[in-house]
Amino acid sequence: MLARWRRWGTRRRVEALIRGGVGVSERAWQVDGAGEGPRLAEEIGAWARAEMAGMRRPFGVDHVALALAFRDAAGRVCCSASLGVVRPGAFYDGSAEARLAGALEAALGMAPSGGLEVQVALLRLGDLAFELQGGMQAA
Repeated sequence: MLARWRRWGTRRRVEALIRGGVGVSERAWQVDGAGEGPRLAEEIGAWARAEMAGMRRPFGVDHVALALAFRDAAGRVCCSASLGVVRPGAFYDGSAEARLAGALEAALGMAPSGGLEVQVALLRLGDLAFELQGGMQAA
């Protein structure tokens, strides 16, 4: 019972930290339609590298999670995609951009015609781990 209570407590702390914006970066891009996947993947990759540059890495925790949401002209989410949890190296060796380009092209192909807004959220797990360990205690 005590172990379950601890897990719930940690889960609530993580949720509160994320809601408070710890380790979270967001940005949006406007896209006209299919064919823009590779270009947008490069822009998102460059943005992600800049956001990860200041990430804390306590005990070697340097993973990030990246999610995409596509909104149509009416503001409705028409599709979404995620890279899941990856290491920063994926944004330097080109593998993240390749996966992003594929996800973007697939989503843009399914999306209604016209302009779309692509919202991207990056969660830096190292920053969360740092806060969970009590800030400077983990450094």
